[in-house]
Amino acid sequence: MRFEVGLCNVGFVAGRLCFAAERRHPSRMISPAVSRLAFLGLWLSLAATTVGATLDVKSTESYRRIRTHLDRVPAIDTHDHLKPFEIMQGTVQTDRGVGMTLYSMWSSSYYSWIHQVTPWPKSGKFEEWWPLARNDFENARATSFYRYQLSAFTDLYGVDFETVTDAQAADLNRRIFENYRTPAWVHDVVTNRANIELMLNDPYWDRFNRTNAYPFGVNVVNVTRLLRGFHPTEYPADVDSPYRYAREQGLPLTNLDEYLAVVEHWLRAAKAAGAVCLKTTVAYERTLNFERVPKEEAARLFGRARSGLSPAEVKAFEDYVQWQLVALSAAVDLPFQIHTGHARIQGSNPMLLVDLIAAHPKTKFILFHGGYPWVGETGAIMQRHGAHVWIDTVWLPTISYTVAKRAYQEFLELMPSNRLLWGADAHHAEGIYGATEWTRRCLAEALAEKVERGELREAHAMRIGQQVLRDNALELFPSLKSRLWRQWDGG
Repeated sequence: MRFEVGLCNVGFVAGRLCFAAERRHPSRMISPAVSRLAFLGLWLSLAATTVGATLDVKSTESYRRIRTHLDRVPAIDTHDHLKPFEIMQGTVQTDRGVGMTLYSMWSSSYYSWIHQVTPWPKSGKFEEWWPLARNDFENARATSFYRYQLSAFTDLYGVDFETVTDAQAADLNRRIFENYRTPAWVHDVVTNRANIELMLNDPYWDRFNRTNAYPFGVNVVNVTRLLRGFHPTEYPADVDSPYRYAREQGLPLTNLDEYLAVVEHWLRAAKAAGAVCLKTTVAYERTLNFERVPKEEAARLFGRARSGLSPAEVKAFEDYVQWQLVALSAAVDLPFQIHTGHARIQGSNPMLLVDLIAAHPKTKFILFHGGYPWVGETGAIMQRHGAHVWIDTVWLPTISYTVAKRAYQEFLELMPSNRLLWGADAHHAEGIYGATEWTRRCLAEALAEKVERGELREAHAMRIGQQVLRDNALELFPSLKSRLWRQWDGG
């Protein structure tokens, strides 16, 4: 690539010099040799520009060396949704019993967000499903939601899904089912094949749960449902209910002050059990515009059922609790992961959080998904409030590989390299592997392009990649250091 850039410059300069001479002396005839030189120079410029534009950086030695280094890094995955093996997401009834299938791989992946996957038949027979499902992918081959899983089929099963035959698909389905007969497959894929040492796992299916289903798992406290604690009826069947928690812990809960005390008790107990951060996905439910609400207003609303509140009053109570949670995040020293972008998009722009961020300089905010599609805005927030904001690129390469590559380069131009994180954000072993491989590739490509353009030394690029994949998480969550189990010298 550097050769093409140099050739482009030489040709361009040669052509410009010749045409400049003609402008200075329009009455003189330029010799045929000079004219040919000008033409050749401009042709070289155009040709070199075309070659440089089409050169795949993955063919360079810089990319190969950076990628090799990043593949060796035992990653710290800052966000996943890996359910306990007994309730693994995607299991279906088959003619051989309940288990995971090829259908499971796609239906419980993000591909189902953009394209329907043919439903699994009641008979549980693959032979009935595949003839209908094999054409499900024809209109989405270029999407990242499709492509991020391809490496899992290639690397873990030796199958090119792009050209899979009916016989190969049937055998792939059989092997997936067999692999998920025991948890050993999940452990091997995550820790060995994907080379993930620790994984922060969001137990959205049981927010009270403080146990780790996997030895590589690290707990996250999902606080999304705490915003609606104005009345017990907000928690059907007592699921994720702070009122249930208060009963179990013998804590009073009759007014707003007692509610906030219960919430703080919950957070401190979770930290004592090993949780390293808070997490909210409220952007899927409402706007991220949290206004500062007086305590007196929230106290007036507490204890009233939703049927007796206006939408504005519900929002006001939620806004108040969110501000309290952010303050508690600093008090209990648990960084706050916030889903931004690509949710309920009319209200998930991370710019809506700026007032909240600015008002809480002691809270460590982690803005998820790079704020997609507001990548530039997220970088600006980081640049303005860099002392207590981190950007997590979790899920971003899976949403759009191209945007993620641009985002890595843009973020690194805006902020210190120790403020970037990553996560796989998947639901089964193959999805985690695919998202991890996709991220390593995207990050290596973004860094290699900077090296090839002369914007970054290769040694520095390798260090930055290692920071994103591992070191930054250990710096932000120092308690993780005591849980490391791999023998790795950092090289």
